[in-house]
Amino acid sequence: MPESVPRTRGYKKKERTRRQLVEAGARVLAEKGEGFSVSDVVAEAAVSNGTFYNYFPDRDVFIDAVAEHSALSLAAALAQEPIRDPAERFAVATMEMLRMARTDDTWARVMLRLVSRPGSGLDLSRYLREDLEEGHAEGRFSVGPDDAVLDQVVGLTVMTMRRFVDGRARPGAERDAVARGLEALGVESAEAQALAVAAAAWVDRRSAGADSEDDRGDGGDRA
Repeated sequence: MPESVPRTRGYKKKERTRRQLVEAGARVLAEKGEGFSVSDVVAEAAVSNGTFYNYFPDRDVFIDAVAEHSALSLAAALAQEPIRDPAERFAVATMEMLRMARTDDTWARVMLRLVSRPGSGLDLSRYLREDLEEGHAEGRFSVGPDDAVLDQVVGLTVMTMRRFVDGRARPGAERDAVARGLEALGVESAEAQALAVAAAAWVDRRSAGADSEDDRGDGGDRA
């Protein structure tokens, strides 16, 4: 039994280093876009080039890891919100992702790159299935979360993100996508539209609150 302790500590250290690299990569990606270099990442993470290649064989695998980390972080943040209604939760989560895609072109591009790659670690339907199953069990969604429904909802989200990246999205495209997704799950059209509008307002308030906290933090640094 004592022999397992060093392995456990070593594993935790490796996980911390990998997370350090991925979080540094997210910051570099946001600042420099996909043209960043490995040197940019290791400088941000304060590690060596060799350390980087101990965890990631190349930039493509690394970008995949950063994108998956970003999606998981967003899902984890939304999971902390006290939204009981599955339909409202779906609307807010989808709106948050689409709003991110509209406002952060680099984030949208790496997410689209990852979801379109066969065998990638990011499966958006994995994050939806549990909520959709719950909503169906409670009678909130009249359509069950089978593969065809999941493909329809995920495809709608992905194609809307692609329109943002291509500059082809109309104003209010995220609200339309959220409403159509809810309708695909069996929510009546009028309620689906109302939930989409409410989700947009919720995301706006959340974003405004985060901006206010950043401003207070910046002011504190300057003082």
